[in-house]
Amino acid sequence: MNTPLTIRTNVTLPADLVIRLKRMTPSRGLSKFLAEAAREKLVSLERDKALEELMNAPASFENIKDSVSYINKERSFDERREKRLGL
Repeated sequence: MNTPLTIRTNVTLPADLVIRLKRMTPSRGLSKFLAEAAREKLVSLERDKALEELMNAPASFENIKDSVSYINKERSFDERREKRLGL
């Protein structure tokens, strides 16, 4: 199994947080704990962003006719674009 590339970095944290972290993690486990916490936070932020994008997407179609009209409009735009670009 390949070990992932690691990079040493310097971060500044509030003293009370560092004290609590050192109490709760093994003596050589702080970096691993912080990496896991950062991954979890990034997943949460990415999920929230995707949900926001989904919520801001065009409203759902009321019926199949609306969706067919929308798709035909998008396809005609693509066809005109392809023709213009000589594709």
